[in-house]
Amino acid sequence: MATRKTSELPGSSLVGILDKGFGLSGPTLERIGAFVVMWATFENDLERALWRLTGEAPEGAIPSTDAKPVSFLIRRFRETGLELDEEEWRCVVNLLCDTAGYLAEYRNVIAHGQLLPARVGGGLVLNATWHGEKRKRPPITAHIDERLVGIMLDALHELLIVLRAVVSGENAPNLDSRVLGRKPMLQRARSGAAEIRYLTEAVNSEKY
Repeated sequence: MATRKTSELPGSSLVGILDKGFGLSGPTLERIGAFVVMWATFENDLERALWRLTGEAPEGAIPSTDAKPVSFLIRRFRETGLELDEEEWRCVVNLLCDTAGYLAEYRNVIAHGQLLPARVGGGLVLNATWHGEKRKRPPITAHIDERLVGIMLDALHELLIVLRAVVSGENAPNLDSRVLGRKPMLQRARSGAAEIRYLTEAVNSEKY
């Protein structure tokens, strides 16, 4: 069977436009796709980890987390985790929730923002104003290239590892050495995610 040329594959036209007009290469789009796909897994894992943290038993009932936005899950996870006795575990909770918050904002821009052409710098902007209209929330920019999305993808991967350890742990999370052992990796994840999330602010501050 003859090999089909890449340019003949379904979807090639729009992929080509994204590459040439918006500067989104194949590897960059691949990482964006991985981020979006795995975000759904993160939200599901976060919900299950929250059940374990709060001791909620959802069998046969509508859980308190049902149909709640991820911002609610992150806030509830932080509030509940900070009530634990172990200081090290409270630190891990803060690291996890900080990182999750940065990633959630980045994900929202990718899912709902306006894609900008490469000739004006590229990237995505959420809550942009086009005709002098007012918005309830300030604009948020997601800078996108293979490296930047990769940093966010690595941070998301770290959260998935930690949440799976929480969900599958036999003991209470604050006694699970696997979770506490991820603290250095969570610190790196938070640092990287914060850098990318606030890259616009950092660049602007350096200009002046």
